[in-house]
Amino acid sequence: MRRYMRVEVIAGVAAAVVLAWLLLWKPVIGMADNGDFLRIMGTVGLDYTDPAITYEQKYFGWFIREFATKELGLGGYVSTSLLPVMIGKLLCLAVGRELFDMRAVAVVYAALFIAGACLLLRFCKGRNLWGNVILGGLFVVMFADIGYAAYYNSLFSEPMAYVAMLLTLGFVLALLRGAQPMSFYLWGFVIAAVLLIGAKVQNAPVGILLALLCVRLGALRKGGGWRKKAGWLAVVLVAASAAIYFSLPKEIKIINQYQTVFFGVLKGSENPAADLRELGLPEKLAVNAGTNYFEPAPIDQHDPVFAKEYYPAFSHLKVGLFYLKHPGRFWDKLEIAGEHGMTIRPYYLGGFEQSEGLKAGELSYAFSLWSEFKHRVLPNKLWFILVVFVLYYALLIRRYLDAFRLRDRIRLEVLAGLGLVALFQFVTPVVGDGEADLAKHLFGFNVSFDLMLWFGVVLLLERLPVWRGRGKEKQV
Repeated sequence: MRRYMRVEVIAGVAAAVVLAWLLLWKPVIGMADNGDFLRIMGTVGLDYTDPAITYEQKYFGWFIREFATKELGLGGYVSTSLLPVMIGKLLCLAVGRELFDMRAVAVVYAALFIAGACLLLRFCKGRNLWGNVILGGLFVVMFADIGYAAYYNSLFSEPMAYVAMLLTLGFVLALLRGAQPMSFYLWGFVIAAVLLIGAKVQNAPVGILLALLCVRLGALRKGGGWRKKAGWLAVVLVAASAAIYFSLPKEIKIINQYQTVFFGVLKGSENPAADLRELGLPEKLAVNAGTNYFEPAPIDQHDPVFAKEYYPAFSHLKVGLFYLKHPGRFWDKLEIAGEHGMTIRPYYLGGFEQSEGLKAGELSYAFSLWSEFKHRVLPNKLWFILVVFVLYYALLIRRYLDAFRLRDRIRLEVLAGLGLVALFQFVTPVVGDGEADLAKHLFGFNVSFDLMLWFGVVLLLERLPVWRGRGKEKQV
């Protein structure tokens, strides 16, 4: 009976109840499409149930729960987020449903989320009941929040990156507890890491950090066999990063390259022509400054001039060097990103089915304590983010100086790496896609940032008597 009273079990059951209430029972809550769903639909074989569906019904306003199924397509989109959708499609077929029901995908994501939550809580908890209750309750409130959960009922890549991040951290912490690290946990870490890296191209560079971590984990056991295994698995992670980076479809690259300059560097520029000249790009395109790829522009985005003169000369390296030469401009862009930094879900994407009779764009605020607290109470400012980072790393450094065991040091290095991931996820959307859809592109930053806050609580509780207990209290 005691095993069922452990904090990870109780929190897992609580999260399962919350997610079932939000995602499976009517009114079913999900997330409307912004146009990204077609990438997955064309690959896994999904289509709209109504051939006469309008643009307004497809995009932004309402969550679409049911789709028609067809044979697998050749969409060319590569992402590990295809896997839950394919599994969901098989689940629908297994229960005899002719239509694809998005809730089947939500079930897959919810199961992965609960697994990640149980791992994290099991290997972060202490010996005292109340310390563990704080951690478990806080985890459910923060990470089962509707801001995160609504993504499960969607065809976005964000939920795969989210649950894979939890699993990756959970397996790493499992390796760092116990007398001997288990190969099962090492394989679990690598599989979860591949799911994280492959979710979206934005995560490709994260794979390099994870590969370095894998090499570091090789020091946990003596003997060449363990080190060799960790080394080869690190190579797998590097290969996964390269594969997802080079698999990005040409049409998506084109969109990103346009947004990076015209809706990024040139947006708000006092001299767009001079900026284009410095970037080695055609100055005559300066009239498009401030436009995004999907809106009318003085020079149409499909004009041959882009294919002949713009895209061949474009380079993200040039953009990065431009911001290095103009740090003030880069700081301005980061401040704009900071205004969206505390927004977990895009508030412009509706969350209800049209059949519920609500107007387009309506959202559910059920179980939204954390997301609304972040969005409405915490400062949506760059300075606040920087303060949190400074305090977080000050805490890590202080603990690192006191740590003598190798496992404790690696654990703190992992948490330091989490901060680097958050930093990268904050900067990359600005450099790689301009100001386009920042509320959604900063999702990965929100995940990492919230995990930083939660692990900060873990580290603080570990210093309190309530965490360590009096020696007689049972671990819960």
